[in-house]
Parts: sequence; C-alpha cells; structure tokens
Amino acid sequence: MQRKAGDSTRTVIVHALLQGVVVLSIATSMTGAMATERNQTVPPAPSEQPLAATPGVPFDIAIGAAVTNDYISRGITQSNGEPAIQGYIEPSVEITTLGTAYVNVWSSNVDFGEGFEGAEIDVAGGLRHEFGPLSVDAGYVHYFYTPEHVSPDYGEIFAKADYNFNDMFTVGARVFFAPDYNQSGNTGTWVAGGVRVPLPHDFSIYGGVGYQFFEDPDAFEQFAWTAGISKTWKAVTFDLRYWGSDLNDDECVARSGFANGCGNRIAATISVDTAWSELKDWASPK
Repeated sequence: MQRKAGDSTRTVIVHALLQGVVVLSIATSMTGAMATERNQTVPPAPSEQPLAATPGVPFDIAIGAAVTNDYISRGITQSNGEPAIQGYIEPSVEITTLGTAYVNVWSSNVDFGEGFEGAEIDVAGGLRHEFGPLSVDAGYVHYFYTPEHVSPDYGEIFAKADYNFNDMFTVGARVFFAPDYNQSGNTGTWVAGGVRVPLPHDFSIYGGVGYQFFEDPDAFEQFAWTAGISKTWKAVTFDLRYWGSDLNDDECVARSGFANGCGNRIAATISVDTAWSELKDWASPK
C-alpha cells in the first residue's frame, strides 16, 4: 500500500488494518479513528445464530462491499487518487470462553503509478473477545499483490482495543508490527488511536491520529490524522473522511511515487455489510 524510501521510488510498501485492519475500514465503533487505516468495509458483529450443523458452535459468514473515491491508507493514497472497489468475506466461529475466531479476506484495486496497477488482497486471522465495555482483537494480516511486481508482500501482527463509555463515546487504540516490512529486512510499526461519538439518527463522528515508525533510519516516518462523519441506514453506511499527513512532496514521492499522494484529501465511501445469518433470517418464512 504505502511506499517505503529506498533505491527506487517505485518500491511499494503495504499496510494494514485493521480491518478490519483484518480489516485498520471506520464503520464500527472505533475503526473510524484509524483502526484498520484503509477505506474498507468492516464486518458486522458476529451473529449469535448458529449456522453450523455442530450443536453449540455458532458459525457465521460476514460479507461486504464498498465503493470509494480514493483508497487511502495511513494518510497515503493507494489508488492514485482514483476510485476503488473493495470487498471482503469473513467466516467466524464463537469459541466458548475464548471469543470469536475469524478469517478475513479483503481486496481492493490499487494504482501506484504507470506499470504498477493491480489488486491488493489482504488475508487476516484473529481472535476477538469482549470484557464488558472493553473489546479486544489480536491476530495477523498478510498483504498480497497481483501482479506480483506491483509490490512485495509482507505481514503484520496486530492488536486492537476499544472501550465503550456507557454508549456516550468509544476510545480505541491500534498497534500493527511488521517483522519484515516490505521485505526490507527491517521492522515497521504503526501505532494509532482515536475516538468515535454516536449521534442521533444513526450518525457518528470520529477522529484519530497515528504514527508510522521504521527500523530503517533512512526511511521516512510519518504522522497522519483523520476525522469524519458516517451515517448508517440498515446495512448501508455512508462515510465522509478527511485525511492528512506531515510528509512533504519529496518524502511523499519516496513513500508513494506521487508528490501529491500524501497531502490533505477527502475520501467518500459507500459500503454494504451483512452476514449469512441475517440473509437467512430475511429469507425464512414469517
């Protein structure tokens, strides 16, 4: 997704999560505050309705799709400022006392300049658990690209936490750690946090900040921020988000390939999220 400084300005570095993020999309209580750091749909909460044949094993499959005018990750465009179509599928199973185990496959078109267009495919797995108002999520996400020359693949270990203050607002934090960032032999760490406030009529506002650390002293670290508003109507979410970062034009070229790829920008996204259990209930005779 993002590009790392190196011998070639065409070297692309990918991020993650997320979301997700994973998955860090914004459509959940905290993802808007730079949770998965990408304009992606966020899976709805796992259903309590068992779908598997095994008694006592609640199983569900969440699915979703989104259209955005600009796919932005950690303040840097991943689609050359052009629209992107995204989607995911997430099977999950509830495990007694442990929480919800899941596998998430998410994809989007990407564009890092002429000759570097293609698709990003993120494969994540993790475990979610709730302790009253505290929700935690930990796992691993790997970023793949097709064609392969678009970017080296690599993975990140992630941990997420959200705390809901009596439904008045939610505060969250995210950490993504890459042992081999962009196959560079060096580590990379993304740390982010923010807050989401629900409003009447299914609106919510959010804001967050994040910082990208690199083990490589020659790589350009960056501070990024986001703020926005979202509206949910049934299974549809409308999201309008502002992004910014402190990378200058030269640093942005090294990181993204574009001098204007890291500046202030607006992302408008429409997403649809549902689950097999919800579709089954809808289709069942009343």
